[in-house]
Amino acid sequence: MRMLLILLLAGALALGGFLTRPSEEAQKNNADAEFAKASGGDGIGALIDTVVGGITREAKFEDMLVATKYTVTSGGSTVLECLGAYAQFFCSKPEAK
Repeated sequence: MRMLLILLLAGALALGGFLTRPSEEAQKNNADAEFAKASGGDGIGALIDTVVGGITREAKFEDMLVATKYTVTSGGSTVLECLGAYAQFFCSKPEAK
């Protein structure tokens, strides 16, 4: 009986994660907000830096059933990596090597 209860609770957690995982658009908006926060919140300044500086950002979205992963690369290196689960975002910037 205890094992059945544990399996039922694990199934409920998995279903909740599946139903509330962030979409690609939500991940993109969150990544844009992270970049704006890092550059002082000036969206126009970041846009000018991107156009003038020739910085090209490539984004990759992965759906992992109960969570999503959004990775932004620039110049061959990872700039930002965000995991989304239960309608929450957990972002990290890789350490410089």
